[in-house]
Amino acid sequence: MLESLSKGALMSSSLSDNPTIRPSSLVEDGEAFYESHLKEKLEPAHSGEFVAIQPSAARYFLGQTATAALVAARTAMPESQFYLTRVGRSTAHKIGGHGARVR
Repeated sequence: MLESLSKGALMSSSLSDNPTIRPSSLVEDGEAFYESHLKEKLEPAHSGEFVAIQPSAARYFLGQTATAALVAARTAMPESQFYLTRVGRSTAHKIGGHGARVR
């Protein structure tokens, strides 16, 4: 199960899996790592792809889908939690759309 936080998501069914990581810290650190280390590197060639970031280890994993990025990340670092975002976008996912359309 994925739990959403701010602009990202954690791959964990429970934050108690790793009590040393505060959700707000992971989000803040993930956003900061993306802005300072990955934005310029990834946006030209990987716009629209998903990136799972483990900021304390300075590692990231790309995927065409959120699931692909998180599976790659979890395979490489099974005990870690990840910040998920979409390259070149302000959020990984958006909610809404067709339900509000007037026909």
